[in-house]
Amino acid sequence: MPNPSPFRGLSRRTLLQGTAIVALAPAMAEAASPAAERRFHLRAEAAPLRLGTAQQPESPMARLAAVDAPAPGMTVLRAREGEPFVLEIENRLDQPTGFHLRGLRGPNAEDGVPGLTGTPIPPGGTGLIRVPARQSGTFILAPSLASHVAEQNARGLHGAVVVEERTRPAFDLDEVLAVSDWRLDEQGRLAGDFNSRRDAARVGRLGNRLTANGAPAPGGMVVRPNARLRIRMINTSNARMIPLKVSGFSAEVFAIDSTPCQPFDPLKRTVMLAPSSRIELVLQAPPQAGQTGAIEARIGEGIPIFTYRTEGEPLLAPARTISLPDPGLPPAIRLQDAVRVELAITGGAGTQPADADPAALARLFADPAQIFRLNDGKVGGFSGKPLASLKRGRVLVLALANRTAWPQVIAVHGHAFRLLHAYDDGWEPYFLDTLYLAPGTVARVALIADNPGRWAIRSTIAEHFAAGVATWFEVT
Repeated sequence: MPNPSPFRGLSRRTLLQGTAIVALAPAMAEAASPAAERRFHLRAEAAPLRLGTAQQPESPMARLAAVDAPAPGMTVLRAREGEPFVLEIENRLDQPTGFHLRGLRGPNAEDGVPGLTGTPIPPGGTGLIRVPARQSGTFILAPSLASHVAEQNARGLHGAVVVEERTRPAFDLDEVLAVSDWRLDEQGRLAGDFNSRRDAARVGRLGNRLTANGAPAPGGMVVRPNARLRIRMINTSNARMIPLKVSGFSAEVFAIDSTPCQPFDPLKRTVMLAPSSRIELVLQAPPQAGQTGAIEARIGEGIPIFTYRTEGEPLLAPARTISLPDPGLPPAIRLQDAVRVELAITGGAGTQPADADPAALARLFADPAQIFRLNDGKVGGFSGKPLASLKRGRVLVLALANRTAWPQVIAVHGHAFRLLHAYDDGWEPYFLDTLYLAPGTVARVALIADNPGRWAIRSTIAEHFAAGVATWFEVT
């Protein structure tokens, strides 16, 4: 049964109608004077939208609106590396919330995880996140209160934050592409079955309509021939893994999970975006006008997400390859004296149709917050003991074991890690902070615990986070 909306009684916003072509998300708000402390004023509020045609009913969505520069679609904030800023978020919803800036390796007090590094923002209250801006990159501002994150994220309560480099690389366009999915009912409204045990015990909430920047996909734009496009791709869905393929334009990966890497050509021009992961692609437009390119989801026969067309006079052909600045992370990690810890995920439902029966799930999982267990219940949540406690500067090797029948996506807060090879004889040539785990697999990651505080290790699948896939570690 659909749940009543918790966002009732608030002002209407601009409606999205049909499948109109939309532009990539530019900066919806940008703080002004560099001499003063930058402060972005945001409001978490209801945003009734039509998710289908103009004849279909509204859905009670939500959004993070930039108070000083409101605009339709997903809010994107832009700041500059080395210029600290503050996110001031007013809660106009009638339920508590909290926000985490996914990808930020900042002070522990600003991590924004209720129950671990902060408290929920009550209705009518205001929360602050102070960002030192020492790290450039692409970040997701997303709800983080476990008991409400599945509903709030599904309703669209998220935004993007871009911290640009001190010296901007020579791209012709620098845009955000946020990809997600909506679960619509037969009337074209957002389905209200949030936090169902069926979703939580299996793969999580999957939608049936893909979106681009908060509007029905596909979106599209016109670019000049020879244009070099920096596309900051993020996955804001609750649970869907989204493989994205580029066609028509050449493509290179420049950054993963808010951290630059050595540019490389993705295999078959395809990248995989897990929930809350970020990948920056650089697309090179062909030199002729009238050419087309696309980013499509490799689901079924392919679903267009965003399209490009070249028009006008060609820009000068790029003279050289652009590299992003060094992220300042240690290139090598000494594994010999590492603290080694296992995190084993068990629980959840089976894969047979009978395993999805609501009555059976209610009997099997009386407490929906404990559908999954970590290390046989020895750790779990943010109030118990930490998974590990280690001194600053030590190396942590974390063995992540998915002993469930469903994919898991695990994020580590406050740190970037290397994905190790099977026998600790090397690692992948990039940093991550979010990792996909197929059912029945084990992966090992290594990080240098150089950021003091209490840090979450948790699922970025919203329903799994609410269902028990969350713990923490401590750096003293």
